[in-house]
Amino acid sequence: MRRFIVVMLMWYSAYACSNQVPDKEFWIEWLAQLPEQGIEVSSRHWQILSKKPSPDQVQAIVQEYARYLDVGRLNKKYYQPGWTIPDTPTVMQTPLSPQMLKTLQPRIPQYKLLVNALDNLNHWRDTADTLFPDDLILFEGDQHSAVLQLNQWLEDLGLADDLPEDAYSQQHKDVLTDVQLLYDLSPDGRLGALTRQALLAVTNKRIRTLKANLERIRWLPQELPYPHTKVDIAGFNVAYVKSPSVTYIYKAIIGSARKQTPIFQHNVEGITVNPVWKVPHAIAAKSMLRTEKKEPGFFRKEGFKVYKSWDDNAPEIEPESVNWQVLNVRGFTYRLEQQPGPLNRLGKFKLNLPNSYGIYLHDTDKPELFDKKMRALSSGCTRVEGIENLIHLLAKNQGLAESVSSYLSSGTTKKLKFDVKIPIYFMYFTAWPDSEGRVRFRDDVYQLDNALTGWF
Repeated sequence: MRRFIVVMLMWYSAYACSNQVPDKEFWIEWLAQLPEQGIEVSSRHWQILSKKPSPDQVQAIVQEYARYLDVGRLNKKYYQPGWTIPDTPTVMQTPLSPQMLKTLQPRIPQYKLLVNALDNLNHWRDTADTLFPDDLILFEGDQHSAVLQLNQWLEDLGLADDLPEDAYSQQHKDVLTDVQLLYDLSPDGRLGALTRQALLAVTNKRIRTLKANLERIRWLPQELPYPHTKVDIAGFNVAYVKSPSVTYIYKAIIGSARKQTPIFQHNVEGITVNPVWKVPHAIAAKSMLRTEKKEPGFFRKEGFKVYKSWDDNAPEIEPESVNWQVLNVRGFTYRLEQQPGPLNRLGKFKLNLPNSYGIYLHDTDKPELFDKKMRALSSGCTRVEGIENLIHLLAKNQGLAESVSSYLSSGTTKKLKFDVKIPIYFMYFTAWPDSEGRVRFRDDVYQLDNALTGWF
């Protein structure tokens, strides 16, 4: 990445302030740097460029890879069919100019951090055999210059932080034992040739993961507006990004692997205080009906109103008037609505973003679930820890903070509409920087990486 920046600055100083047309060597050098961002130039194109291509041939190749940098190389509809966040390709001039190159690379801050992480792992892939030769075997207590190198490698892989620097330790052994078990090696915790090869296998896997996530960033708009809200699905968190330097992050519960939270973009149009939960038919006819059969009186005890049908004008009926024991999923035509209160599944707040998925952000009546590390637990909607703080931030910017407090204490349901809609992005990244800029690798909870990493 550092070399890439230096080369780009040299190019811009040579061409950007003049009318000089870049020659073939300029573009070859530009193409040669693209692998640092996870974009490989095909051997067919290198063969064409190695001969005597016409200016039109050079421009055609450059335009193709410039487009990859702008909106991604892979067809997201094929490789990630659930990804529906829109992106608008940059209008490119012909021939392409050095000035235009500045506008193509994603300006989302995390992109550069992932590029740096890729550069680091490429370094370990290329130098590990030299830095950790076959005859190097470290035992607990050994002092060796390789310990510092190993610490950095393990940190770049996301396997450990803050390992002892003075000697090979039990902490080192614990990390390497986990790697050895992963690759069916003898779990002795020692760094030897086979363990080095296992670490290289992890490195190559991480490299593919980084390339896949760099591609995902290229699928996004070049930059996101401020403020915006982001649901980081694989990271189990929600962020309110007020400005480039101010971000508020909250733990979140997202959809399970069977009922996945979709990847899309919409706008937060307002909030509901003390919301009524209109139970989706699939949930009502399956899990809710099942519970009522096991625990007769469940609907009334939990504060559900029962309506005869899904028609808006359907009359309310008494839960006891229906013989729930004889009903099955197909015969369940009733509408359930849980009233506001301490048992309401949505809690005290709901963020309104009308969409075809029926997805929204809300509070919860089970805050203890936020203590779990793996929080893919919902039926698709996103539950937010500390949502009252998030609501306050959003409402304050809209001049609605006092109204929220007033309606909350009243216990009545109230929808408050925003004058200015706030963009919200539901994203899926399995490698992403933390608040300190360190790239973290996440579990692929929806198993969406395989199609992408297989290509890289």
